[in-house]
Parts: sequence; C-alpha cells; structure tokens
Amino acid sequence: MSATELTWSDGHLWWLLLGSLGVLALVLLHMRLRSQLISRLGQAAFIQRMTASTSVAKQWLKWALVVLGILLIATGALRPQHGTREAELKNRGIDIVLAVDLSKSMMVQDVAPNRLRAAATEIQKVLDSLPGGRVALVPFAGTAFTQCALTTDFSAISGYLSELRVEDMPVGGTRIGVALRHALDLFETKLTAEDEKDEDLEGLEQIEPSHYKAIILVTDGEDHDADALAAAQLAHSRNIRIYTIGIGSQNSGAPIPQISEDGTRVGWVANEKNQKVFSDLNVALLRDIADATSGVATVYGQDDVAGTITASLDTLEKQEYERQFQDLKEDRFQFVLIPAFLLLVLETLLTDRKRTTRRSLA
Repeated sequence: MSATELTWSDGHLWWLLLGSLGVLALVLLHMRLRSQLISRLGQAAFIQRMTASTSVAKQWLKWALVVLGILLIATGALRPQHGTREAELKNRGIDIVLAVDLSKSMMVQDVAPNRLRAAATEIQKVLDSLPGGRVALVPFAGTAFTQCALTTDFSAISGYLSELRVEDMPVGGTRIGVALRHALDLFETKLTAEDEKDEDLEGLEQIEPSHYKAIILVTDGEDHDADALAAAQLAHSRNIRIYTIGIGSQNSGAPIPQISEDGTRVGWVANEKNQKVFSDLNVALLRDIADATSGVATVYGQDDVAGTITASLDTLEKQEYERQFQDLKEDRFQFVLIPAFLLLVLETLLTDRKRTTRRSLA
C-alpha cells in the first residue's frame, strides 16, 4: 500500500456512518408528521397566518447542516490517514519464548543423538533465520523456570541451549500447561521500581514490546496434567501464537533412560511393576495446542521444521512492520472535524424565521 493513498486506520467503525442516515430518516419522519398534523387542524387560512413567519426552506437547511455535521464526525472517527511523517523505523521484530522440554523422556535416543540435542539443533536453525526481535528461554519438566528473559542477544540464548541438561531439573515429569503459562508471564514482565534504580540498567534503551508474540514449544508431547489446552486458549486470547516442534517417534518402543547427576545413563526408568517405561511422540496433543492459537505443528524428521516455522514467523514480522508503519501515517481527521464543528455552530446561529421588511406608513 502506497503512503500517498488515503487509508482508514479505524475502518472497522464504518457502521458509524449509518448514524447520519438514521438522523436523516428521523428528520424526514418529523417533517412528514408535522405536515400531517397541520393538515388535520383545518382552517387553512388561520394556520397559514400562524406559520407565516416560519421558513420551511430554512428548517430544511438547518436539518441538512446537522445531518452533514454528523456525517463528517463519523468520517473523522474512522481516522482518515494520508502521507507519512518522518521517523526512524526500526525492525524490532517480534517477541518469542522458547519453551524446551527437559523431562527424562527427552533423553530417549529414537532420534540421533537424542531428543534434547536434536531439539537444540533445530532451535538454533530457527534462531539463525530470525532477522531481529527478542527471544527468551524457558526449560520445563514438572515445573518451569526462566533460563533467560527476553533479550536481543541471540548468542546468549545459543549458549544456554548448548548447556541444557535433563539432570538440572528439580522436578520430574512433564507439565506443558505450566510451561505455557510461565511463557505467557514473560511477555507481561516489565521493569520494577527497583530495576529502574539499578545503576547497571541506567541509560539503557528499553525496547518496546512487539504487538505480535509467539511461543515455540519443543517437546515429545508427553503431558502429565490436563492444563495444556486451557493454557493454549489463554495464549490465543492474548493474540499469542504457539508453534510446536514434536521430537521423537510414534510407537518407537524406546525406553526412557535413568540419568545420574553427572549426565551418564545408569539404567532405565521403570514403573511400579519394575517394567521399563517407553516414550512415544504425542502428535495429536501438539497439533491441538498449535491449532488453538492459529499456530503451526511440526514434527522433527518429518517436516522442514525450521523452514516452516520461519515462514510463519515472517508473516508476523511483516504484520509487526505494517503496524509500525501504520503508526507513522499522518492523521487527517481534523480536515473533516473542523468543518463539522463549523456546520453545527452555523446551525445553532441560523434561525428559521423569514426575513421581514418594514412597511412605510402612508
């Protein structure tokens, strides 16, 4: 769209224009009822003498001024814009939270070398393709925590990704809903009063948050609570999309390894019957989570994960840029509101009385 074209910032309020039509309909109804009432009174000569000083033409003119004024006010409410003002437009990108599963099942080796390392590699591909914006990292298992808050330092995120270890999680299990809600909270984080007084943060430019936000959920889909879809619905209500990366294979029969604190395998996870516990990719759940937010669900090894997610994120980047560009356009509503004000003032000053001339006495 060219900057020289006339656009309407609040075009969705077009229905306000119907207000002027409604006023016009009331005027026509009023004048018709007035005419009918006069005709019912009879004695045309007497009524003509009573209304001799009133100009019907001026009454119509006054009503026309009111209707036109209301029409111009409604037009101004649509915020007509034309041209742009000079300003530096930065490509600040969008805000993204990476929620990475660190449950024990992510150490299953049904993908090489294991699910966690494969996930880190694929996430890095996505990071390398991002033109800008901010990224945060949230590891989760039975709980979730912030490894790195929203930052423009992608190299820091890459460093944290390479250091993720399953054995560092204090609580086992997999609670996707907890991870998603924790990620949503990061988008709302602002500097506290204490942070603003911090000398290390003094003088630093605070990047404005993006209107468009996304969560990239990397997991095998095993979920030990029923909150995941509710959390996805909450994300949708906040205009936040969720992109899922499923790591693993279905019906693989791959056992979950038992990992010691030093990162070595010391056995296999067993149930109460001392039987090995196997982990399969839950594609259906991840697809439902993505669909709930108009996101995209991908599976490692089956889809072009980085390419698919990057293409979708590019659309959000474009929408964010267009939103910033929209804010730079010059509002021209004053060119319709000023005439509307003058028309309404003129209507109040205009009388519906006929002009009379003095008769000279003989």
